[in-house]
Parts: sequence; C-alpha cells; structure tokens
Amino acid sequence: MASLSSSYSQALNSQHVYQPGIVHRTCRIPYAKAFQSALPASSASVRQLPYRPSRNAEHTSPRFRTPLRTYSASAAASPGAQPSPGSPSSPSSPSSPSAPASAPNPFLTVLLPTSLALLLCNMDRICLSVAILPMAAEFGWPASLQGVVQSAFLWGYMATQLAGGALADRHGGKRVMAGGMAWFSAASLLLPLLLTPATRAAGLTVPAVLLARFLTGFGEGVALPCMSNLVAAHVPPAAKARALGMCFSGFHSGNLAGLILSPLLLACCGWRGLFYVFGALGLPLLLMWMKVVPDRPPPTPTPPQPALQQPAPAATASQPQPTMTQPSASLAPSSSAAAASSDAAAAAATTSPAGPQEQERAASSAAAGPGPGSTPTPATPTPATPTRTPDVSAARMLSCSATWAIIVVNVVNHFGYFIYLNWMPTYFNKALGFDLRASSFTAFLPWLVMAIGSSAAGLLADSLVARGVSVTAVRKTLQTIALLVPAAALLLLAQPGISPATAVACMTVALGTTSLGQAGFVANMSDVAPRHAGKMFGLCNTFGCAAGIAGVTAVGFIVEATHSFAPVFLLTAGLYVVGALAWNVWCTTERVF
Repeated sequence: MASLSSSYSQALNSQHVYQPGIVHRTCRIPYAKAFQSALPASSASVRQLPYRPSRNAEHTSPRFRTPLRTYSASAAASPGAQPSPGSPSSPSSPSSPSAPASAPNPFLTVLLPTSLALLLCNMDRICLSVAILPMAAEFGWPASLQGVVQSAFLWGYMATQLAGGALADRHGGKRVMAGGMAWFSAASLLLPLLLTPATRAAGLTVPAVLLARFLTGFGEGVALPCMSNLVAAHVPPAAKARALGMCFSGFHSGNLAGLILSPLLLACCGWRGLFYVFGALGLPLLLMWMKVVPDRPPPTPTPPQPALQQPAPAATASQPQPTMTQPSASLAPSSSAAAASSDAAAAAATTSPAGPQEQERAASSAAAGPGPGSTPTPATPTPATPTRTPDVSAARMLSCSATWAIIVVNVVNHFGYFIYLNWMPTYFNKALGFDLRASSFTAFLPWLVMAIGSSAAGLLADSLVARGVSVTAVRKTLQTIALLVPAAALLLLAQPGISPATAVACMTVALGTTSLGQAGFVANMSDVAPRHAGKMFGLCNTFGCAAGIAGVTAVGFIVEATHSFAPVFLLTAGLYVVGALAWNVWCTTERVF
C-alpha cells in the first residue's frame, strides 16, 4: 500500500489531469503496477477499451490516441460497474437488440391521417349548404332564417376552439382529435333522427336543427387546433409550411367531396340520407386514426457519450463528470464524493480571498478526490425529472401585437371563407340561375383551386426560405397577396350585369389566392408560439368563428332586404384591405411565447 500511495501522489502531482480508473500515457506504467500489486490476482481484471474520439477538440490530439486500460474488480461482483460504450453489452451498441428503431415517417403516420380527418370534417360541414335548399322548400324557411340555421354550426365551432387547443397541448392532438371525430359524426347522424313528425307537429323543427348543427360544430371545433399541435410536435420547422399545406389540402378537399357527393346522395336518398352517410363515415376513420397516429412524437436522438472526457476545471464544477470503473470501493473516490469535493472547491474559489496559487492547489485536491484513507460516500443516482412547458394564459397572448396581427387576419379570412362555404351554391342558384346540381358542381371548381393552392403555398414558402429569403418577408408577402387579390376579384364580382362565366372565374381567383394564407397567418401561429401552437390557433380561431357567425347571418338579412349579393362582396373586399394593412404593421416571426 505504501507503493500505491506514492504512485498515487506522483500521478496527482504530474502535469496531467488524473481521472479515477483511467491510465494516461505518461503515468501509465507506475500507476498500473501499483494497482496490480495492490489488488488480488483473482479479482483484478484488465480490459482493453477501443479509442473513441471526444466531441471536445482538446481530446483529439495524437497524445490521447492510444487504447486506455481500466483496472476494475470483477464485473459480476460490482453492481455499480457500467459497461463501456464499446462493449457488446452496451445499450448504445449498433448490434444491441434494444437499439431504438428508426423514427416513423410523419407523412404516413400524422399528416395523411390528419388530412383525411379534416376532409371528413368539411364534408359534414358543407353538406348543409347543399341540403339547405330542399330543407327550406320543405319547411318554408326564408333567406334570413336560412342564414341563422347555417350559422348554428359556427356557434358550436367557436365554443371549442380555445379549449380544444389547450387540451391538445396538454394531452396530445391524437386523443383530442379522436374525441372530436366521434362527437361530430354522432351529431351528423342525430340531425335527421330529431326531425320526426312529432317534432314538426310540436313546432320544434328549427330548434332541433339548430341543436344538431351546434353539436356538429362543437365536435369539429377541436380539429384545426389539434392539427396545429400535431404539426408542431411531429414535423421539423423546415417542413412546417409544406405540412400545413398538405393538411389544408385535405381540409379543402372535403368541400370538393361534399359538393360532388351531396347532389348524388340527394337524388337517390334525399337530404336525410346525406347526413346518415356522412355521419357513418366517421367510424372507419376513427378506427384507422387510433391505430396509425402515434401517441407522442418520437424522442429526439442524442449523440452517444464519449469514452474519454477531460474533467472541467474546478470553477465549472456544476458540469457533470464522467463515471469510470473503480479499482475497489476502498481505494478510489466515489463519484458523489468527487462531485462534493469539486463543489466545495468551486465554492472556495468564488468566496475565499486566497491567491491564485492557493486556489489552484485547492482545485487540484478537489479534482483528485479524497485520500486513500477516507470513507467514500456511495453514489446516489438522481432521477431525471421531465420538464413541463409552462402554460401561457390567453390574457398574456392577447397583450402582444403579434397575436392581434393573426387575429385581425383570421377575422377577415373567416368572414369571407364562411360566406363562400355556406352561400356559394345559393348564389349560383338564385343570382346566376343554375339548378341545384349545376350549382353544386360549379362551386366545385373554386374549392379545387383552393385545395391545390394550399399545397402550392407550403412548397413556395419553404422554397423561398431555403433560398435565403427571410421568414418575415415570406409570411408578409404571401398573406398580403392572399388578401388583396381576392379583394380585387370581389370588387369585379359586385359589378351589375356580370356573366356567369366571369362570376365563376372571380370566385375561383378569390378562393385560389386566399389559400396562400396557409403559409401566412396560419404558419405564423407556430412561429410566434411553437410550444403553444394549439392554444394560439384556438384563441385566434375563436375570433374568426365569431366573424364567420356574423358574416353568414348578415348575408341572409342583406340578401333578403336588397335581393342582391353585391353589398356582401363590397363589404368583404373592404375588410380584406383592412386586414392587409394590420398584417404588415403588426406581423412578426420572432418567437414570443
């Protein structure tokens, strides 16, 4: 033991930093002989470790590029011994059966199922805009009452926007979307079931329809906040605009599918069969959703820890030190004792008025650990506690101008969008003289262009950012185009004596360019609040839904009073201009929440 102590002191006083269990090149011979003479031959073992370069540039010099030897007690008898990174039993070894599998493709597991869910959402939403004509003829509803009936969906839709976003951020978009899918599918089936002869005889037809449509919107209100949460959690930022474009392509494709299938189902099954078919489609989609979509995003891969790591100076004692195999419990300092000594040295270095030599001597003794005669402290592993993202209140979000930029554009966008969605077939039928089937198929073209434009907007935005254009310039430019070009188209559409072909072209241009907003204000929600994307989307969409309710309801009264859609188009165009001004003044792409 005397030779061991002298060799131990010689290693500490040398120019090289000592680490327990590692034999450096210059002090390897005496240190190894000391331990070999001190340990029994039956319990000592020598393992050859392969060289693994450290991420620290200081460890990559040729001086350390020699295999290191670790002298340890029997591995089977030492419960605290850890396998080396290069050993076959290491969990980080490529040949280990417990190595993590490759991450699933988010296109197949997240984006495609989300697109299909949004497609069904809009099918259940738009079917009433086609069924409202035969329903109004059957129940004798005027245009003003038709607007109220169609706005009932938005009452429920607005009620769950903020709550749906908060639930998605807390419990994950998969579970919340599944609950909403089951809810709105059951509500669609409920509408024809409520309209029995007894309900009509009691004069409860309108309240029953309002209730069923409110419940449908209540279930669909969580869909877009869940989409925003899933995209933010599973898709890298570089592909965010493309992912949103794909999801909104499915969203707008629901309008296409609804406008194609609704007239066919009306002809063969009546308007009641329309709600039965669309409501029943929710069950197979829900089963697919629960099986395919992952419960949580895949863990972020972390690089393996290097085999050799030089300890940090005593002044940075808070940095974790590598734990190496010890010769024995009584000969080498434990990791917790070394950490405690290092903390003490750091405290002394910062609080003691000693000079540089005394501080250097204290740091050296702290790095060496306790002496051979000291009693080691057993290492107690500290479990890692997962950090939870602090919640951000809606009031705090509303105190920021970046949030109000999104809200203003959302209000303007939803005002026009829900007018197109609910009143376009009626406009083609009443103002242009198309029959019911022609009105539905004519309204198909603008929604087709909008679905294609949503994907194109994402690709365009990501390509511009990849070429070096700032994200702020991309968001502002695309959203400005998405507001001003539709405003010009609506001004032309409001002119008297316009031909049906020109009217369809103006509607197509207006909806097609509006889709650029998916890479504008929609993507900006994740820019401003990446960890609270669901809540931000729900908050801003709540204001948008309120504007949609006002717009859809106001159109019925305006058309009934003026017998024209021109005032509606002029009002919407003016709001688009106001939204463009507010967007360019307040928009930012900096992370705020």
